[in-house]
Amino acid sequence: MDKKASQFVFMIVIVVLFVGGLAMFMNKVNNKPGELDNFAKALTAEGAQFYGAFWCPHCQAEKALFGSSKKYLPYVECSNPDRSPTQVCTDNKIESFPTWTFKNGISLNSKSDPVVCQAVTGDTFPAGEDPICSQMSSRYFKTYKFADYQFSLRSPTDPIHKGDVWQFPAEAATSGEIPLKFLAQQIGYALP
Repeated sequence: MDKKASQFVFMIVIVVLFVGGLAMFMNKVNNKPGELDNFAKALTAEGAQFYGAFWCPHCQAEKALFGSSKKYLPYVECSNPDRSPTQVCTDNKIESFPTWTFKNGISLNSKSDPVVCQAVTGDTFPAGEDPICSQMSSRYFKTYKFADYQFSLRSPTDPIHKGDVWQFPAEAATSGEIPLKFLAQQIGYALP
């Protein structure tokens, strides 16, 4: 074998070793436990559901809160490739993204009363409703917007209200990006 051929083979071996080493390193990094793995797994174990759509930037932001632990989220994709809704999300009356549900319902603390929007049938909003209702009303449920929360809640029944605690039933759902702290509170999980 001449000198040029030897150098070429040597370079190929170096490149293969480099690429193989890089792949092993990346595999090791990707298999490292994420900071929120246990939290994401606890959400799943406690029966929470996270409904979203691949094209939804708020869903991507919600997933990003979990970093590499997002693979353990109880995520349900609500959009087909053509952006039509999936049957599971239609059956569960998921109207906006991201949406979270919890098997034991949703509990929150608020000193203020929420804006309540009635369910909308057709394209008309009930007379006298707050203008914000035109942006967040549901076809199926009443929608509740609390001033101290950036998201809204949809519920088939009125919540139980005792003092500052508002308890919504298991059929209730959040709508919008939800802070990790709030998610943890819903399942009684202590964040690290």
